Amino acid sequence: MTNMKNKTLAIFGVGTYILSVLSSAENLGGSSVAPTALIAVSGIATLVFIILATTRLWKAAKGLTIIYASSALSLFIFTILQVVTSSPNGSPVIILMNMAKVVTFVSFILVIVKLFRIKNTIQAI
Repeated sequence: MTNMKNKTLAIFGVGTYILSVLSSAENLGGSSVAPTALIAVSGIATLVFIILATTRLWKAAKGLTIIYASSALSLFIFTILQVVTSSPNGSPVIILMNMAKVVTFVSFILVIVKLFRIKNTIQAI
């Protein structure tokens, strides 16, 4: 077990966001051009950040952590629905997915800001 500072966790979160942007690259045909390994590492790192940030901020900002975790989960579910159903543009699944993306992004920014402002550290795995 090592001590992880909140600022380190916030920087890790920014790194996971950059990884997710890099792994979402597509060509003009809509096919992914990122290596599968990069996509897997990005997904795992994002999941680890969501879990660590949620547990770290649970007592300090319970509402924010609930919004962040639930919006990330809903974004995951809507993305799976879009892939499975092959929804056309403008369908309710696409609209809900875009709304979930906005909420997840805004709550992510608020989580990063909150992590930078909190002074204490706790044990992290």
